[in-house]
Amino acid sequence: MDKNKSKLHSLYRRARRSHPGLKGKIVLEITIAPSGKVLKVRIKSSELNDPKLESRLVARIKRFDFGSYSVQKVTVTFSIEFLPS
Repeated sequence: MDKNKSKLHSLYRRARRSHPGLKGKIVLEITIAPSGKVLKVRIKSSELNDPKLESRLVARIKRFDFGSYSVQKVTVTFSIEFLPS
């Protein structure tokens, strides 16, 4: 997830152009297949209060590839704190 964080922060920076005070934490539940493809992304909680940004984040995460491993399907919870830099 760390190697893809910059892609998510890029979406956040673009959203801040319209909403300068935008900040907060989002908690995501991500289900990953043994192939490394993302099967499902669900927002467990969000302080962003920006549905457009939240849907863009989910769409971007669905395109991630975590690499193939001989494991069962796994669901992880991941949180990201977006703060102005």
